[in-house]
Amino acid sequence: MLKRQTEKMIQELCQSNVLRSVSTTDPIVLCASDDNYVKPLAVTLHSAATSLRAGNHLHVVLMDGGISESSWSGLRETLLDLPISVHVLRPNRQEISDLVTSHHITHAAYFRLLAARLLPDSVDKVIYLDSDVLVKSDLTELWNLDVGNHYCLAAVDIACPFVDAYQAQAKNRRYRKAIPHLAAISPIPNWRQLKLDGSASYFNSGVMVLNLARWRAESIDKKLLACLRDNASHVWCWDQYALNVVFAGHWGKLPARWNQGVHVFEFPDDTHSPIDPEEFVQMRDDPALVHFTTEFKPWEFQPFHPLRESFYERLDQTAWAGWRPEKPKFSLKRWWDLKAVYWIRKWVVNYRKARSIFAWGANETLDP
Repeated sequence: MLKRQTEKMIQELCQSNVLRSVSTTDPIVLCASDDNYVKPLAVTLHSAATSLRAGNHLHVVLMDGGISESSWSGLRETLLDLPISVHVLRPNRQEISDLVTSHHITHAAYFRLLAARLLPDSVDKVIYLDSDVLVKSDLTELWNLDVGNHYCLAAVDIACPFVDAYQAQAKNRRYRKAIPHLAAISPIPNWRQLKLDGSASYFNSGVMVLNLARWRAESIDKKLLACLRDNASHVWCWDQYALNVVFAGHWGKLPARWNQGVHVFEFPDDTHSPIDPEEFVQMRDDPALVHFTTEFKPWEFQPFHPLRESFYERLDQTAWAGWRPEKPKFSLKRWWDLKAVYWIRKWVVNYRKARSIFAWGANETLDP
């Protein structure tokens, strides 16, 4: 019975022709998920729909990486009577099955790279959202931004904002205070071999406005996949590596508040910010969108994220109301791993402080 109901629901949602006639003022959002991310996906879609201003409607294209029948039922219950339409795509996993995955990332993370080919040609722009975000502002604001001739609009990654942080510091001494607190110094490890500008900004791929018209014109999907395969031993942060390499110098910046990564809370204050201090404060204190980055997710037991309760407040408005993760049994390995992460992080911060001071001293003749 449940299977028949689910099949009927998917048929209702899978209306590809609808996207050919949607109003150009209605945002079109692209998401990808498997069954592991259904609860946060429900939070993402519910918060996006309820944050719309009266009269606005949201069209969502959901790339299904293996969502179960019961989860589909929960999503339908969650979105019932909200101003949102969901259209389902099922990409071929075999096309990306050789690409590297690790930690909490599955192959569904690469689906976004296929967007231009899988969406109808009539859709020349789309907002991409990871399925672990909490939307707090009307996505119509994001939709109305002019993407111009950029491949995409995206926000600088607050955890690793430069292709190489020491190259950026050599040009601007203000970044010296930020460097010790970054998650990565060189998120594109082979940037020299690729002839990239080490001091350039590096973006987070979890929130983007994609220029699908340009992607199609230049067969960008093939270039992105080739980049990942040709540089497999250097790939860090999965799809984000390829997007930053291929789009280098041809992407536009979103206001930082449209992608609040958890790393924003690692910096002591705005004087340590690797981005404009005013934008940093807006991202930290008034985000338009909260992105639950890193493997420490709020739906897991570890209470690391400072906005964890905001996630559960929204989850309680979905079909998964009242759900909470169970406390895991004590594990010496898990306890040790968490302690090791803490002490390694402290050592890295102190090491980088010393190196940053030395690096600036060696370049003190440069303009600040």
